[in-house]
Order: sequence, then structure tokens, then C-alpha cells
Amino acid sequence: MAYAGAIFADACLKGLNGVPDVVECSFVQSTITELPFFASKVRLGKNGVEEVLGFGPLSDYEKEGLEKLKPELKSSIEKGIKFAKEN
Repeated sequence: MAYAGAIFADACLKGLNGVPDVVECSFVQSTITELPFFASKVRLGKNGVEEVLGFGPLSDYEKEGLEKLKPELKSSIEKGIKFAKEN
């Protein structure tokens, strides 16, 4: 986890410093699914997350897996939002 955090922090700093085309995965607010948050590749820049990148083509197997994970992820997102609002 520490290594992943260091890699992401380094990518954020590069983006903020204007290095072009810095792409990392992040759990962010997005519209790539009907869920309010989702982990996906993002393009980082001087303003933080500049673009949330889509999935690209998914196989039928991947689409099925995505649909299966949505109820659990939705529940976790709702718990996180509730916690944030209460604290």
C-alpha cells in the first residue's frame, strides 16, 4: 500500500507541475457507470483530475462481472457517503 501511495502521489505531483499525459487509476466521482463513484483511469493535470477515462471495449465476460459487482459497490459507496455526512 505504501508503494502504491507513493506512485500515486508522484503522479499527482507530476500532473500539478504540468507534465503532460499523466494517467493513473483512482476511485473518483464519475459518470462512466450509473454509480456516483468508480475506480478508473484518470488523466491528471494542473487542476487535479482533468479527465476520467472510459473503460474501452469490454468483453461479455467483463460486462457480466461489472454488473455483478455493482450492488456491493453501490452499498459501499452509500455507507461512505453516509459516514462523510455524519462526520
